[in-house]
Amino acid sequence: MSDRPEPPVGEQTVFIPDPGKTERREPSRPLARHAMVMGYDRDSDDVPRPPAGAAVGSVMMIGATPLLSLIAGVRSGRVTIDLPRLHQRATAAATRFDECLSAGKYDAETRRRARYAVYATIDDIAQNLPASGGRSGTEWARRSMVVRAFGENIGGDRFWALLDDMLSRPAQHAELLELYHACLAVGFEGRHRVSPDGRNKLRAILNSSFAALPQSRGQSDVDLVPHWRGSPKAPPGYGAWTPLTLAASIALGLVLLMLLAYRILLIETGQPATNAVLAINPERPLRLSRAAPPPPTTADAQQQRVAGFLHDEIAQRLVTVEEDANSLRVRTTVGALFRSGSDALEPGRAAIFERIAHALQSEPGPVRVEGHADSDQVHSLTFPDNMALSTARAETVATILRAGLRQPDRVSAQGFGSSRPLTSNDTAAGKATNRRVEIVIPRNEQ
Repeated sequence: MSDRPEPPVGEQTVFIPDPGKTERREPSRPLARHAMVMGYDRDSDDVPRPPAGAAVGSVMMIGATPLLSLIAGVRSGRVTIDLPRLHQRATAAATRFDECLSAGKYDAETRRRARYAVYATIDDIAQNLPASGGRSGTEWARRSMVVRAFGENIGGDRFWALLDDMLSRPAQHAELLELYHACLAVGFEGRHRVSPDGRNKLRAILNSSFAALPQSRGQSDVDLVPHWRGSPKAPPGYGAWTPLTLAASIALGLVLLMLLAYRILLIETGQPATNAVLAINPERPLRLSRAAPPPPTTADAQQQRVAGFLHDEIAQRLVTVEEDANSLRVRTTVGALFRSGSDALEPGRAAIFERIAHALQSEPGPVRVEGHADSDQVHSLTFPDNMALSTARAETVATILRAGLRQPDRVSAQGFGSSRPLTSNDTAAGKATNRRVEIVIPRNEQ
């Protein structure tokens, strides 16, 4: 940036008016705080103004405000003014800006950076106005404010270099960063005006400069929208039922916790009583004394029908079909059908019971599903003992059978736990045999 003596701005610029047009030149006069510019009266704004003496800000920003306000009004279209007149007013305001910087006792480098930012902003906006394409625009480009003050004609590119330098040390350039942020907010774009991604880059730079601003200065106490807070409303009162409801909820929660604790305690301490009841039965498994099978009768046809329908399942050792004097039993092996300790069927095993339901469709009479377990005790919240597990498994099978029969009310379910073993529970094979589900139907002599 040039250090040569800076000529007074605004006294040597001459604009040649277009032929055929005359304009009465008025003497330069200061831009008053509430001046009317070409029919625009700032006093007509409905935005409330802060009280006198309440304004906050640096000396640098106070001095730059008239210049930035003027060029912002021209850019937005609120102020209509031709380029020669704009240049005249801008140079007059720039002179007062220089005086304000000198009165602020800033060092020479700070004053140069502040002047460059404001002058480059005015040049950038003025040279991109719709009316800047004629002779007046050419004259402005030749005698721009940056050219006259600094002898440079590079379109304000130094603005970005200075801003990057100050952003690297924001604490040392707090007032200058505030001024540069104001110039960006007013409309300085520079080379980003024509770059493909210029808008996004400008937005990022504006956000970076704002983030670097010191937040120690106060804000105006004047609300732009006086009624934005709305009407005050007292908080809702609490009725008499609220404490009672809270107390009842706490009491209910405590009762549920106590019930859960008692349930767990019963499972843990009830095993001796269960073992005592089971000890009433003899050690050896009970065996049913069955009468000798009667001579073959026509009832064998029922077993042949059911066994023939379930031929594949019998071959896979998933089910067996047996009969006695009064009933026909379709017996399944639970270990291959149910998950361990659960009443949920293994994947694909529901089809077996659907086949059994089809086989029983033509067999009249009630259908009873019996669940049996081995001697291994089960202790869980869902199944506290073997009786509960065998009942749940019987009910699972009964549900499938009901869905496959035209008369679902024929089906009932009952669990017997480990009270009816078929063989000894001393071996793993014996336990697997005793874990079973039996589907019982009455014999039909047809």
